[in-house]
Amino acid sequence: MGPEGTKITLGDTAVQVIATPGHTPGTISYIFPVKDGGRTLTVAYSGGTAFNFARQAQNFVIYRDSQQKMGEAVRAAGASVLMTNHTEFDRAYDRARIAQLPRQAGEPHVYESTPAAVQRYFAMMSDCAEAQRLLTEGQ
Repeated sequence: MGPEGTKITLGDTAVQVIATPGHTPGTISYIFPVKDGGRTLTVAYSGGTAFNFARQAQNFVIYRDSQQKMGEAVRAAGASVLMTNHTEFDRAYDRARIAQLPRQAGEPHVYESTPAAVQRYFAMMSDCAEAQRLLTEGQ
C-alpha cells in the first residue's frame, strides 16, 4: 500500500491511509471526505474492529497503540462519520436503509455524528484493549 501517511488521490478526493495493525498485522484504516448534498463530511473508516487475535499482552498493546494513533488522526481531521470494517458493529445495514428516506432541511445524514463522538470511539477501543492487556498480564 505504501508508507505510513500515504494519500491516495481519486479525482478531487484524497484518501489518507493509516496503518493500524492489531486486528491483523496488515490492517489499514482511512480518513476521507464525502459529499452530503453541498456539505463535505469527513469519514473515519476503522479497518480493525474486533479482537480476533491471540490473547497475548503484546497483541493488545499493538491494538491499543493503533487505536490511539487513529484517534489522533481523526481529531486532526475533524471526522464526524465513523464506519468500520465489520458493518454489524456500526449498524451499516440499518443506516443504508434509513439514508434512502427523505430528510427535512438541515437534518443531518444518518451516518453523521460529531467529531467528539468519533474520537470517543477510538478512545474506547484503546481503553478496551488496555483493559484486556491488564487482564492478560494478571493471569
